[in-house]
Amino acid sequence: MTDSVGSKGASAPFSFVCLPTRRDDFLLGRAVSAYKAGRWAEAALYAETVCRRTPRSDIAALLRAKVLEACSPSRAAVAWYAAWRAAPANPLLQDGLLQAWVAAGKRDAAARLGPVFLPERCRSGTHAGLLTLLRAAGLATFGACWKQGEDIEGMVFAEAGAGPTRRLLVSDGTRQQVFDVPANGQRFRIPWRAAAGVWSLALAPDAAGDSVTAGQILQGSPLSFVPAPVTVEAGASKPATGAIKAQGHAALGIVIPVYGQLELVSRCIDSVLASLPHNRCSAEVIVVDDASPDPALRKWLDRKAVSGRIRLLRNPFNLGFIGACNRGIAAVPGDVLLLNADALVHGDWLDRLSAVLNSADDIASVTPWSNNGEISSLPDIGAAAPALDAAQLARVDGIVAAVREAGLTTEHELPTCCGFAMLMRRQVVDEIGGLDDVDLLRGYNEEVDWCLRARRAGYRHLLASGVFVAHSGTASFGDEKVLRVVQNKAVLAARYPDHEMEYARFLRDDPLDAMRKVILERLRQAGADWYADRDEDASLPDALGEPEKSDVSESAPPSAACWIAVRLEPDDAVGYSKTLQLARLIASRPAEGGTPFALLCLGLGTEALWRSRVVNVLPPEPDAPQCVIPDSLLSTLLRCTTVLASPSSPVRGWEEIVRLDERFDPAAWLAARHSGASLSPA
Repeated sequence: MTDSVGSKGASAPFSFVCLPTRRDDFLLGRAVSAYKAGRWAEAALYAETVCRRTPRSDIAALLRAKVLEACSPSRAAVAWYAAWRAAPANPLLQDGLLQAWVAAGKRDAAARLGPVFLPERCRSGTHAGLLTLLRAAGLATFGACWKQGEDIEGMVFAEAGAGPTRRLLVSDGTRQQVFDVPANGQRFRIPWRAAAGVWSLALAPDAAGDSVTAGQILQGSPLSFVPAPVTVEAGASKPATGAIKAQGHAALGIVIPVYGQLELVSRCIDSVLASLPHNRCSAEVIVVDDASPDPALRKWLDRKAVSGRIRLLRNPFNLGFIGACNRGIAAVPGDVLLLNADALVHGDWLDRLSAVLNSADDIASVTPWSNNGEISSLPDIGAAAPALDAAQLARVDGIVAAVREAGLTTEHELPTCCGFAMLMRRQVVDEIGGLDDVDLLRGYNEEVDWCLRARRAGYRHLLASGVFVAHSGTASFGDEKVLRVVQNKAVLAARYPDHEMEYARFLRDDPLDAMRKVILERLRQAGADWYADRDEDASLPDALGEPEKSDVSESAPPSAACWIAVRLEPDDAVGYSKTLQLARLIASRPAEGGTPFALLCLGLGTEALWRSRVVNVLPPEPDAPQCVIPDSLLSTLLRCTTVLASPSSPVRGWEEIVRLDERFDPAAWLAARHSGASLSPA
């Protein structure tokens, strides 16, 4: 699309006569043209506008990152991180992110996340650039593995000077096999057709003896060679393939998979143990140590196990979160309560959850309220709130239970439960199988898949409205979660095409809203609204942090337009009218040389302003950390020093602030900036 030419003269800086549905494509075209011409400020403006309008546009996010590399390098790492989150499986964005982190001195972050990309990159033969970046991040020896039919394939990349082969240990927790594989990046294949189980691949000591990489797990591990659980339709009598058969000696088992973070784990387990005397139902605490690398955590768990307070299952090699859960599920003969290691519980929570599960035979699972429980979150659906300490939890859980006891809330059917605290009926586990660790990678959305399989078999899932469990929501996998969620959601979308829309409808309609309001009012009255002082602005990931400075390159050529900012309030009819008059005057300005004027509406605008051909409407700044280019930085890049603002708009920091009140005369104001040129409305 080319620029439109006004009926009275010059070509406008840009044109929005195109349909709104095509506006993003038009803006992207303008961004690319400006970037190629070295007009970085305009390229940043157009790319940022598209990113705010369409947050999942990886093309716009990629272009924005490239622009910031040129004009504001201190924000390049933030921009690359945002671009990668838009399409985490894109090799170009993966490499761009790692390169930006290495350039910014964040080598540790690159060394943690970079290997996660290895399996798919090695499998597809696109790993050459990634290897260079991993070396630059300080990694010496690393490898990846994946399933190839019924075999295992992989690659190992040893440090310079190492021998031609490395020894590989393949273990399922009870059995172990040893193989010598090439260490130079040559692809190896291990026949595995008859070896059923969930297998972890780890490097053994090298030929010279012990090695600092001994025990290092290959990325992509563990690999599952068991039949994936399959759906059982309602009324079917045949158990699902891969069903978990229980072994053990307790009626109800609380399964807690752990890996690291001793402080969180100890708080969780101690809260569970402290609650047991307050519950009538018999329960056993089963902790699955998934080959934790933390010696302090292992010692703490050993002491608890020796005391007889927990049953400790220890995986000699890491089987992944889903594999650890399944091992715990198999150890429970009765109902299973999956509990994340960063949760806190209180009082007779087990009795209350069990009562809901046993209230009808067709209930497969129940989940409680939480500060961080997806659709069962308080105070807002689908939004995490600050974590609670033990004292706060006792008050909140007590109030939630009292409100339910008074009949002011009730149980409600959910599309799926949230796995941070989910009580599962043993009969359903035996019927449809455990969690899927075959097609779902590492973790995330495994409980969603289980719940949807149970629904297809004719079961329901309920919110236990009289229980509250605190959940810190600490990300065990860090930024790896971004990639895993995308990968596992793709599996779910193929299996359950209608689920995403159903879940979105539930979030939009929020059938739990009335109960939330009752609970929140009781919390407010009791002074137990722990979330009241929360900080609405989330911080950037630790790997990013805020840029140390706000550098703006002065080497780029000036913008093609002289930008004037506009800040309008929603109810300012006069301001909108004055701005539209000014836009029409600018659009009708005769072609007489010089730099054309353009308006930048910050936050609010109308379709009429878009179509004036001289206005860019920049959507409101997103909350941190999603805001990559703040309005202030964009104004600096555009060398925009003047703002036209509604009388009530709280603007500051501008060299010139002009109020859009009744006294503002657009023609006179613009004429003064055109050396006295006389202009009249178009």
